[in-house]
Amino acid sequence: MSIASRNVVPEDMRTSIIRIYSYRDKNPQGTFYNPYYGEEIVFENLTRLLLLMEDLMDEMGSPQASIRARRFDKIPKKLERASIAKQLLLSPNQEAIATFKVKVLFRQGASWQGKVRWTDEGKEVSFRSALELVKLMDSALPQPEPCVQAAKSEAVGAG
Repeated sequence: MSIASRNVVPEDMRTSIIRIYSYRDKNPQGTFYNPYYGEEIVFENLTRLLLLMEDLMDEMGSPQASIRARRFDKIPKKLERASIAKQLLLSPNQEAIATFKVKVLFRQGASWQGKVRWTDEGKEVSFRSALELVKLMDSALPQPEPCVQAAKSEAVGAG
C-alpha cells in the first residue's frame, strides 16, 4: 500500500532538502532530496527543480492541490524524476553554496504556501507562493557583481 493511498504522509516526508552547488546568471544547479524518493536527484535549472517538487507532491498526494492543473493537451504528464540522469556534474568534494529545507504546507490558488529554512544561517521564513519561495532562495545565494558596462552607461546618461 502506498503512502498516498493511506492519506497519511509522515511528517519527515513533508520536508525536502535543496542543495545549491552552482548559481550562475540566476540559474541554480544542485540536488533535491526527499525521503519519499530516498535519493538525491540532480537538477540543472529552476524549472526542473520546481517540476520535481510539484511531481513529488502529486505522487504523495500531500499537500493536496486545491485546483487541478491545466494542460494544453490531454496526454498525461510524465514524471520529471524519471527523466533525470543520475550524474552530478560537480567535483565529488564540492560543497553546497546554500542548503534549504522546504516544507510546502498548502497548494492553494495554483501555487504553494509553506516555510523555507536557510540551514547555513539558521533563518526560517514563510512563503506565500512558489515565486516568493524562489525570491527568498535567491536572496540567500551569491549575487553577481554589477555589470561594469551598465555602470558606465548610467554615468554617461547622468552627465
